[in-house]
Amino acid sequence: MLYLILSVLSGASLIFIFKLYERFNVHTFQGIAVNYITCVLVGLAFPGGTDVLQPQVLQKPWAIYALILGAIFIGAFYLIAITTQKVGVTAASVAAKISLVIPVLFSLLVLKSSLKDYTFVNYLGMALALVAIVLSSVRPGEVGDKRTPRLLALGLPFIIFLASGFADSLINYVNEYHLQAHEASQFTMLTFTASAVLGIVVLGYMLLMRKTVFRARSIWAGIVLGIPNYFSIFFLIKALSAFGNDGAFLYPVNNIGIIMTGALGAVLVFREKLSALNLVGLGIAVLALVLLSYQEIAANLF
Repeated sequence: MLYLILSVLSGASLIFIFKLYERFNVHTFQGIAVNYITCVLVGLAFPGGTDVLQPQVLQKPWAIYALILGAIFIGAFYLIAITTQKVGVTAASVAAKISLVIPVLFSLLVLKSSLKDYTFVNYLGMALALVAIVLSSVRPGEVGDKRTPRLLALGLPFIIFLASGFADSLINYVNEYHLQAHEASQFTMLTFTASAVLGIVVLGYMLLMRKTVFRARSIWAGIVLGIPNYFSIFFLIKALSAFGNDGAFLYPVNNIGIIMTGALGAVLVFREKLSALNLVGLGIAVLALVLLSYQEIAANLF
């Protein structure tokens, strides 16, 4: 239970930090680039972390997928940051965590590796997930004001939903067909390294073309983000082991915890005003995750 709580807190903290980026005028992409460098450095400090530095790692059958995933990670992370700042903490956390629907469908329809028979209730949960994204993302946006236009407020969360869901599905595919159990840490480290390298290349291009000026605060901002980012994965893996690797139970519970923590922090810390529709969307998001895995939840709780 301790690892589950730590996973929820570290996962929710990432979105809070993005909101603080806006408050302290941190250059978002610079902070994200430094964040992935921090993730790599933290990973190197753990036993086996230096294995990713060996050239033969790139000869692994899963290496190309790790590189692709690294690109998706940094892109999705940037979108989550922008959504947090432009739309809100609640919308960003709901969109990122409700994306669980996509890898569930991928496992069911493509990999055909599901260990349970999905019922009407499970499929209802998947449908409600889409409704939750819309309702939690609705924001007023009249022409000429400074608030986010409605189309952008709805579009950004859906892009996060698709990108996060695709990333999780790719992880499922690699784990099913290419990855050995003892290679998980190498795969994770190579993914973070790919994100870090891509971030450095893009940031270097922006600096050379004078599209941005590097800010010293991006260093500490990236470190503050990178440490919980690394441990959000670390604690999630630990929590999976603690619950017998029952991802069908743990992922929904973990995601519900992050969504609720994000909403609570949005209201209490950042003074976000949630409309009645936003609150309904938040409730539907929790309901959707429960319906998706009600069998596992019932089995573990009762």
